[in-house]
Amino acid sequence: MRYSKHFRHQHANGKSAWHFEWCTKYRYKVFSKDFHKNLCRIALMEAAKKAHSVISELEVQPEHVHMIIEIPLTKSPVSVIGTIKSISSKIIFAELPKLRFRYPKGCLWSKGKFAMSVGNITLEKAKEYVANQETHHAKLHYLRNPHPEAKRKGCPKGKGLP
Repeated sequence: MRYSKHFRHQHANGKSAWHFEWCTKYRYKVFSKDFHKNLCRIALMEAAKKAHSVISELEVQPEHVHMIIEIPLTKSPVSVIGTIKSISSKIIFAELPKLRFRYPKGCLWSKGKFAMSVGNITLEKAKEYVANQETHHAKLHYLRNPHPEAKRKGCPKGKGLP
């Protein structure tokens, strides 16, 4: 029986699907513009190819990344995350040289990471969650700041602090 169409090794046959997430260093909103988001998507896809992995779902937020990825059984999730972060960072810095002003040491991604295995039963639910990140974060933002004008109650309109 063949579990995965992408990965089959001499002594390892199966499917290893994971939900990965990590943030930009200092949670800077580097990927706010569509051009930067698309560049990040391309860099992550290229990095996944070099890590011998397949991304099945990918969402790039302004300061973090979510993905559902299938990795070979012969590799650990932490090593794949490290490879993808390293290669994608190099690609992004090569395409956006001005980003070095924000990150002079060349570290785009934070040290932290999230990895959770995804089974076949919950794979569709995980893909739906990753695909709906935009709405999820919009709801959270609204719940935290329902009325942005309410913060300025003490100041008359048009006047700031003295």
